[in-house]
Parts: sequence; C-alpha cells; structure tokens
Amino acid sequence: MGSTFTTFSGQKVKGFMGKEYSLPVYLQFVPGYCVEAVHSIESVGYKGEKTINSIYAVSHVTSTTGKRRQQTYSEDNRYFPLLRNHGDVPTKGDPVLLCTIGKINYYLGPLNTINNSPTWNDDLNYKKELTMLNNEVGENTQKGERGESVNFNKEILYSRLQKVRKENLDYGEAINEVVGDYLIEGRHGNSLRVGSRSNNPYIFISNERNNNNSFETMGDGSLITITSKGTLAQHFEGYVAGDVEDESSEPKFGFTLSSDDVESNSYPIGTIHSDLNNGANIQDTIYGYDTNQILLNSDRITLNSKLDDIYISSIKDIFIGSARNLSLNGNEKLNILSNNVNIGNPNKSTMESMVLGEKLQKALNAIVDLIPSIQILTQLGNQSPLPIIQKDISNVKGLIDDIISTKHKIEQG
Repeated sequence: MGSTFTTFSGQKVKGFMGKEYSLPVYLQFVPGYCVEAVHSIESVGYKGEKTINSIYAVSHVTSTTGKRRQQTYSEDNRYFPLLRNHGDVPTKGDPVLLCTIGKINYYLGPLNTINNSPTWNDDLNYKKELTMLNNEVGENTQKGERGESVNFNKEILYSRLQKVRKENLDYGEAINEVVGDYLIEGRHGNSLRVGSRSNNPYIFISNERNNNNSFETMGDGSLITITSKGTLAQHFEGYVAGDVEDESSEPKFGFTLSSDDVESNSYPIGTIHSDLNNGANIQDTIYGYDTNQILLNSDRITLNSKLDDIYISSIKDIFIGSARNLSLNGNEKLNILSNNVNIGNPNKSTMESMVLGEKLQKALNAIVDLIPSIQILTQLGNQSPLPIIQKDISNVKGLIDDIISTKHKIEQG
C-alpha cells in the first residue's frame, strides 16, 4: 500500500514503568520507485484498458507489507495516476510519491531531485540490493541493478529551460528579474511554454531542441510560436547552427525568411514586398512586425485536408516564396482572378502586355483571307497568286487554329 504507518528512530514516548515505545507516524505520501510501467497493451502489466498508464511501484518506507525490488510484486503494488487528465508517466527506476486514498493506490511523479534534469533524475533513496542477472548474456548492468529500463536513453541530458529578462519586452526596472512561465518539458528536448512578457502573453511549442540550449530558438527542429508583443528577433535573438561544441558552427541571429536567405534568389519575397509597397523597408514591414502573430518553423511543413477545403485568406497581401521551384496543381481547374496579373517584376520597363489568343487568331485569319484577293501586275496582266499558294494558305490557317489552347483561358482587359 502507499499511505502507511511507520516509525522513526529517535522518536519514542515513555509508557508504563518508563518503558519507551516507538511513536507510529502516518504518512499520506511515501517515496518509492517505479518497477514497471504500463504504456500500452504490449506492456507486461497490461490487464485491460483501465490499467493504461498505471505502474507497479515499491515504497522506500518499510512496513510489515513492504516489498523489495527483486522480490515478486502483485496487484497490491499497482498504482494509478492521481490526476485525471494531467500525467507524466514514469519509466522503470523513476522516483515517485505513493499514496492510498479510498482503498485505491495512486502515484505522483516522476519526481525531480537534486539533478534537476528534465531527462533523468536519480532516485536518492536508492540502495543496492540483491543483484540479479538482467541481460541476455547473463551479466549485470548498472541500469538493471538499479531497476531502470535498458530501453531508456539517458546518454544525453537536456538542459532545463530558462527565462531571462528582455529589456525591450519586460515591464519595470528590476535587474535580472522576470515572471516565471508555465512549462511542460519532455525528457528529450521538447517543451510547451505558456507565459508572458510584462502583461503580453505568448505560447511556444518546441521540438528537438539542442541539448545544451536553455531557451527555444529558431534552430529547434520544429517551433510554433504565438506572440502578442515583440518582433521575432526580440523573442529569439540568436542561436548556433549545428553542434555547439563544433568551433566551425555558424552563429545565426534574428529571423529571416528561408527563401530570402539563399544568395542565388534573384527576386526574394522581401524585394517583391518592397516593390509593391513603394520601396518599403522590409526590416520594418516584415521583420519589424511586433503585434499578434503566429510562426510555424520546421524542416518541412505539410497542410493536408482529408475531406474538405483549405482556405488561406488575408486582409492585406499573401506572399509565397521558394528558393527553388513553386508548383501549383489543380486536378480540374486552376483559377487566378485579379484586376492586374503580372508575370515578372511589374516595375521593370521590359514588361509587356499579354496577347489574347482568340483575338490574335481572328486577326491572323483575316490577314490570310486577304491573300487570295491580292493581284500582281505582270507583263501578262494582273495575276492572282491563289492557284500557286492555295496549299500553303491552308497549312498556315491550320497553324493559326492550333494557337488557341483548349485548356487554358485568359480574361480580356
């Protein structure tokens, strides 16, 4: 059981005839460790849907029913998450708190210890017990002796997330002082941060952070940010691209659109935006934007609708940039509707107007139809070229008819 009565050395009371008795103390929460965890139907302790995320655990507090790690354990050692919808499921060897409420065993944990690591914290109450063979070759491993899972990777320990003061975003004049955020940190470099700068809220969702980084950065494997105040460069000042231990790693600062970060891009989004907005400074209009905005930053982003439409709408402009190719595909129709469609830089003097195919077809046919009426003055009198070039005229008219596309249309104007 979790909650139990126990005694402590040095805590005794005197009874009849001065005889000393140990004073029993009731512990609602007792320290223990996880022996097995039920993560799925494949887990050893799985006994139906209701056992998912339960654990088998052993208490560190000795009692008449206490069991040690290497002895067998039963359903009396099964513990369920104390909180209904918020849990951090332990792994084998994790320190936990155990309790019994209403004859039901519950656990809280994994516990944080003096390691203060989001990845792994050693059980400070661990005591080496009877050793057992715990690998395939019949030898002991350090993890096995401590009752830890051999599948758990703790070779790389990740840094705790921090929060430092940002002068441009935080309120007040206090030095090195900020308001803490609500953090959910995974074991291996992923996190959810719900917090604020001054009274301006933000949410950061990060995955695959460098193990030495104490903050979310643009260098994280994937990053989703929702901010209400401050530019992206103010929230994410810089990071090292690559391994921080590598001296050749390149420092990156601020935020730049990926398509505009390629030197070979002859017409980046920043230039397009500036050209369409009377030479606006993109450091102000794009990178200086400091009110409500959402950023999705990753190696690959896929938006996929299974049953219905995808709508992308903007009260102002929409810019799509690519450092390589941009492909648009519509299985039935591709519609581009605008009062002014430009293919190329609209500010260049070399821009020319498009040709309407059907009007061009009519004009060319009219020219060809004039040919039979042409009279050529010779010594033999007026001669018509029609008998000679009738076949050629028919071929030219066939080519003119082929000018018109049967699939693609352009609006007159």
